[in-house]
Amino acid sequence: MSPVDAMKEADAVRAMRAAPMFSAVGEGAVRRLLLRCGLRRCSAGEAVFEAGQRAEGFFVVLSGRVKVFKLSPKGDEQILHLYGPGRTIGEAAMWAGLPYPAFASALQDSVLLPVPQATLRQCLASDPDLVMGMLAGLSAKLHEFARLIEELSLKDVPARLAGALLAESRRAGAPRFKLPQTKKELAAQLGTVPETLSRAFRKLKAAKLVELRGSVLVLRDSARLARFAGE
Repeated sequence: MSPVDAMKEADAVRAMRAAPMFSAVGEGAVRRLLLRCGLRRCSAGEAVFEAGQRAEGFFVVLSGRVKVFKLSPKGDEQILHLYGPGRTIGEAAMWAGLPYPAFASALQDSVLLPVPQATLRQCLASDPDLVMGMLAGLSAKLHEFARLIEELSLKDVPARLAGALLAESRRAGAPRFKLPQTKKELAAQLGTVPETLSRAFRKLKAAKLVELRGSVLVLRDSARLARFAGE
């Protein structure tokens, strides 16, 4: 059984086409790229790549979740992004000919599509639609980084938390969901510490915007929460 057979090919193609980079690319071209690259399975906690490692390709998350983070000189972790199915990681460094600027590791058992640069170049040479899709994906990534910089510099922690909870609710497709990361990881993602994050949660609960029911978080008023987040 080939690596792609182990995960249903149709499911893998669907996950790839959920990525902005491949959303405008024909299904046949996506399938050909998938079959040429194969799959990589990562256990929870397993490194995907390290900061400073040569970027010889990029990755598409097909299932699971991957965190991208940096380490301070003291070893403190700053989570930059959490990527789920349909997200791409590492393409900017690959095209720039630079090392990966951050670390990446699986938050949970995950299936990734590693796309080597040499393989991608061969596919791009014969498929203009793939070229346009790649440009769209890089543009979306730039907008995402700009949004992250704005949030970290202009918004306080409760507003950042509100935005993160709204984003997770949209990914879950419901106002009730389980947080996919620990509070420590969420605090690092928001550029703060767990104690400050706990105070932000208490502020949102006191305002009757969110409610915690066991391990399930409930957004009580998404519209008000969006205004609180500055959206």
